Amino acid sequence: MKFRAILLAVLFIPAFSVCAESVKQAPEVTSEDLEEALQVEVIDSYLELHTGPGRGYPVIYVVEKGEVISVISRRTTWYLIADQHGKSGWVTRESLARTLVDTGTPVALPETRHGDFLQHKIRLGFTYGQQEGSDQVSMIAGFRLSRHFGVEAEYGQLFADTVDGYQQSLSLIVEPTDRWPFTPFLSAGYGNQKLELKEKLPGTDPVRDDFRALGAGVNVYIGFNFVLRGEYRNMLIFADDDTVRNDVWRIGFSSFF
Repeated sequence: MKFRAILLAVLFIPAFSVCAESVKQAPEVTSEDLEEALQVEVIDSYLELHTGPGRGYPVIYVVEKGEVISVISRRTTWYLIADQHGKSGWVTRESLARTLVDTGTPVALPETRHGDFLQHKIRLGFTYGQQEGSDQVSMIAGFRLSRHFGVEAEYGQLFADTVDGYQQSLSLIVEPTDRWPFTPFLSAGYGNQKLELKEKLPGTDPVRDDFRALGAGVNVYIGFNFVLRGEYRNMLIFADDDTVRNDVWRIGFSSFF
């Protein structure tokens, strides 16, 4: 129970802090983001910039008619934009559609891209795989600490012919590059598992072991807010003054927010 409480605290307290912070200010936009962004001109009287992607977020800035703005990324029907003075904020699709590109034609708005996946803080997903002959199904919740680092909390079930069990772990995720149309990642985590025989014999108790896991995988953006995930993990299980190594191969999906 204590380990599970730590997982929840590490994952959801930072996420809550980010949501609270987003009410006060919009995300920062880098010079690299501006270089890759679509440039458009505002033709409405003004364009209201919100601190977050929703009408419940306050308006912090107004871009006037005739100004050029950069379209950075998309979240559902809201777009993150920045003006020439470095001010950033979120606008609706309907508002942004009433703009012009430098050719004088209405703008064709960009859809969600692989790069948008790298800018979102929260991801939720599931995986299915094999661990030394056992089926493994896991739920994963992740939080991005920075552009290249994040943490993931995981809870999974194990199913085999003779035993059932569960696993829970917390991992550090490193995504070394964002220059490709897919995102490779490395993981290092620590957790524990509990295994129990399906046919209990007298004197047999559930087996509880700690483990550490090192892994590598890839995330591939497949459309809208979904990412396909493939992963290999090597688990070192500390059992009764001995260690056991298990290989884990799995595939799954994630959605980012």
